Amino acid sequence: MIDRRLNILVVDDESANRTIVADILRDQRHDVRTAETGVAALQILDQDPVDLLLTDLRMPGMDGLELLRAAQRRRPELAVILMTAFGTVQSAVEAMKHGAYDYLQKPFNREELIARVARAAERAFLVRENRKLRQKLEDEVGPRILGNSPGVRRLLQQISRLAPLPGDVLLTGESGTGKELVARALHFQGPRAAGPFVPVNCAAIPEGIAESELFGHKKGAFTHASQDRAGRFEQADGGTLFLDEISSMPLSLQGKLLRVLQDRIVERVGSSQPLRIEVRIVAASNRDLRAMAARGEFRDDLFHRLNVLELELPPLRERREDIGFLAAHFAERAALRSGLPVPEIDPGLLAALGTYAFPGNVRELEHLMEKMVALAEGDALTVRDLPPAVARAIGASAGGASVGGTSVGGAPPPSPSSAAETGSSLEAATDEESGVSPETLLCRGAVSLTDVEERLLREAIRLSGGNLSEAARRLSLSYKTMRYRAIKFGLAREGD
Repeated sequence: MIDRRLNILVVDDESANRTIVADILRDQRHDVRTAETGVAALQILDQDPVDLLLTDLRMPGMDGLELLRAAQRRRPELAVILMTAFGTVQSAVEAMKHGAYDYLQKPFNREELIARVARAAERAFLVRENRKLRQKLEDEVGPRILGNSPGVRRLLQQISRLAPLPGDVLLTGESGTGKELVARALHFQGPRAAGPFVPVNCAAIPEGIAESELFGHKKGAFTHASQDRAGRFEQADGGTLFLDEISSMPLSLQGKLLRVLQDRIVERVGSSQPLRIEVRIVAASNRDLRAMAARGEFRDDLFHRLNVLELELPPLRERREDIGFLAAHFAERAALRSGLPVPEIDPGLLAALGTYAFPGNVRELEHLMEKMVALAEGDALTVRDLPPAVARAIGASAGGASVGGTSVGGAPPPSPSSAAETGSSLEAATDEESGVSPETLLCRGAVSLTDVEERLLREAIRLSGGNLSEAARRLSLSYKTMRYRAIKFGLAREGD
């Protein structure tokens, strides 16, 4: 039987109403907490799991609509039911417009309350199941390859062409560019998707047991070999074996690997019985295998055998227009995993991230957003939330510009960059009088981050013909964030 019990928070400034609603819902076996004010409710939301928020519309201080907006900034998936004795069609429409799941007009009877909450329980259950399915898919297939830059689009096209082919593939690129993601995509988009995907980090296997790990062993083949054991090649039979950091494979083992690639036959350590396998090999390296082969550090024949089908992954600095989207994705995922509010990302932070070199590539950006979400002090992530080392590196590249109100770095200013190079696809955001990009003015200390933000927003809206959705896309922002910022700077009206 499906569990439809909810964690419910009831908010009402009238004690009698809170008690009545809470008692009815507890009779339905829901877990219920109550709060007298919106501020107290937000404190509970920040600390405890809540599936459904029932709040009075008219309350002193923070009213129901304000609480609704604040709650949804913290938890976008939270269902909210507004209760009011001042029910009109207009107030109902206003509540739904701001994201309320349902609306109850006082006085309501017991059956009506139970029915509305039961509907919310169905929604909460679907949200839970959807989250579980997303996590299961991510665990099985791995995160999707995200981005819309030319380099990523080209990579996705190459994956689509190579995935159906039977040949082995070599993935090259810097550390943190997502080579295992690409390997998983090749596997799950190909004819072996129903078979196993077996990842092996060649650098993490001690040389003394590497042969046994890869090819398996027979009982008694060596000390502590108390039973037969299948190696990674056998485990991947019918699927894909991903050999990460293959440049770290001992030379003594590379000859045996070459034979497996040529003949698709393995022999367990201590056995002379050949075992035929059907497996696709995807190898990866963040080092130059060609140069290693020229120096005698990697077998030349193995390199040429692996290098038939090669995919080179672009570093993040060559796909800067993806930074805004990736940052938002990683921030949301980190918040949901930790049970924290999903933060907005200030455009000034996106502009700053767009100037950072990201030596650790996408993996570094992911870890950076996880750290910022965990330590953020406000509802939105800003440059003030950057770790000091990253802030210093950004400041140094910006010629000593003020990042988050703190002067960092002291190098000469970089050449003028477009907004596309700072995490958006806006190509020509320039100062109307000087013709100089806002980022360059920022580097020179001529303007503040707030000025840069306003100019970027204004230019994006102009280029989009006043369409906020299109402007948000250009700046790699959510529509919600774009609309909030546009209203803040007087570029749009509240009712737009």
